[in-house]
Amino acid sequence: MNPATGSPGTERPRVVVGSRNAAKLSAVQDAFTLSFGDVSVEGIDVDGTKDQPTTDQETLEGAEFRARAARAARADATFWVGIEGGVEEVAGRLMVNAWVVISDATGTGRSRSATFELPESVATTVHSGATLGGVTSRVVDQGDWRELGILSHLSNGLMTRGSFYMQPVTLALLRFLPPAAEAPAELRYEKGRHA
Repeated sequence: MNPATGSPGTERPRVVVGSRNAAKLSAVQDAFTLSFGDVSVEGIDVDGTKDQPTTDQETLEGAEFRARAARAARADATFWVGIEGGVEEVAGRLMVNAWVVISDATGTGRSRSATFELPESVATTVHSGATLGGVTSRVVDQGDWRELGILSHLSNGLMTRGSFYMQPVTLALLRFLPPAAEAPAELRYEKGRHA
């Protein structure tokens, strides 16, 4: 079944991500494959987002911008995805989060990640104007720091940036999944609602 139209078909869904970052592409590939089976995932370069979103709203706007840019670049795709990571001050602590925005021809799904607190020394460096990516590039000395992220270092390898993004990608997909046969109408998403 084609997830975009709900009709039978063998064409595999084409997913375009507003980034070429390996962690984002991996999270999208994994979540879409779990949800729909065989999919094609392509990343594109996107210019125009903030280097370091510092509020929840800026992070959401970055994800929305990336999803719109993916759609503008590849209008013939099945899904367009934007993922944006950011930081935000909460109760005097600098927290890391991410927003995911996924659109298709029928609507848009959104989800926010869990959050985690940055160590004081990292928070101080980010507050002084550095990006979290810049700090991470100096701290993570093994592998690709863009894929592993600072979370890999903080968690002793238990989590990576990709695994951090996977859950909100899956949750943003909820509106696109076929409802369980026994689900009442109140538990179904409206089609065509983009707001």
